[in-house]
Amino acid sequence: MTFFSEEVMQRIRYLHYKIKKIEEALDKEEESFTLDDLNLVLEYTKILNINYHNTDQVKLLKALDLTPTFLEPQENNREVQINDLMFECARTLWVMARAYSHLSEKFETNEEWEDSIIAMVECSKIFKTSAYFSAASINQHDLGITLSSENLELNSEEARILAQGIAALKEENSNNTYFASKLYSGLSSLSKRLFYLKKHEEKKKQQLRAQFHFDMGKACQLKAKASLESSITNINKDKVTKLQQKANFYFLKSEEIWSEMISSLSELSNEETSSIEQNLSIVKDILKDQNLDQLDYEEIKRIQDPEPIIIIPENLAPFVPKSTIYLTKFVPKDLNIKRFKSFQKKKLEQKIPYSKRERLIDKKAGIVRTINELKLLKENKEIDIEKFAELLEKYTVKLNMIGTAIEKLTHVTK
Repeated sequence: MTFFSEEVMQRIRYLHYKIKKIEEALDKEEESFTLDDLNLVLEYTKILNINYHNTDQVKLLKALDLTPTFLEPQENNREVQINDLMFECARTLWVMARAYSHLSEKFETNEEWEDSIIAMVECSKIFKTSAYFSAASINQHDLGITLSSENLELNSEEARILAQGIAALKEENSNNTYFASKLYSGLSSLSKRLFYLKKHEEKKKQQLRAQFHFDMGKACQLKAKASLESSITNINKDKVTKLQQKANFYFLKSEEIWSEMISSLSELSNEETSSIEQNLSIVKDILKDQNLDQLDYEEIKRIQDPEPIIIIPENLAPFVPKSTIYLTKFVPKDLNIKRFKSFQKKKLEQKIPYSKRERLIDKKAGIVRTINELKLLKENKEIDIEKFAELLEKYTVKLNMIGTAIEKLTHVTK
């Protein structure tokens, strides 16, 4: 009836209790948990992550004696009834991701940069995993805001951006200026990606706009600094000046957006206002030491931004839910066969013309593309000359054979 032996049920209850303790510590901003405690969250999730088929999961939740509700923090702690064990997994993974974020902040404060970056990457991955479990909660009609798959996906993206930000700051503090410049450029790209990912509420939208402008300003500023510090030959001082002017353009843009937020957005909390004022203080300190003319926008566009480098990997989930209805009713290959049969039927009904000659023409186009790519590799000196000659001969022979075959088919048709 329960899918679990009495011994396993006792283990589930114990782990549930330990997770509650982690959650309490996070709410009180205490540091009473360790990385080993987070492994208990993982164990709990993996035990519950099975295919329950048509089992009444509400009865199972009661039999396991798990907390039946979740207090929705974004809706004044409204009680959300837990009706699906996949939703319970999403909840506990959300706790785990927050715990990783907390540990990352602690490591960053202590300037333990590597540990801070790793913890934030794990935070991003676990938010992503939680999003998958939320989406798999087919018996959970009320998800709230916090544990909706869309919100958890955004949390995952934001954690990835924070990890990139810590990496950029680490390199800047280590005086690896040129590399830090590229990391800040990558950070700006990630913030811009998040900006276009969905339609955000106004204050989030403006904060992201200000942030990706500020980060690109840092990228340009550090690239200019690196050019001055590391050059062993005569440098183009005019080029460096223009890069500094472009940095100022980005800084002024971020200052303008943050100032506008404080003057026009009435729904900002005291904490949000304080954070924006701190950002403004930083950008004003940067600008007060600069005595450069402003360039017009057309000239700004002609100055190349630093090349972006993103060192934080895509936030892929380390594992996925097993208890979705799709796994009980369909096998992926059956779906593929169904699609193929549907395509075949349409092809017959519409009499889609796809002759042998057309197939040969497609092949010819593919080989021409391959030859062009080989030539590009040779121009960029990315391929050995002997290997290039060997591959060029191979594909040229194929191209000639296809050309002959097309010519013969054309002659037969005529």
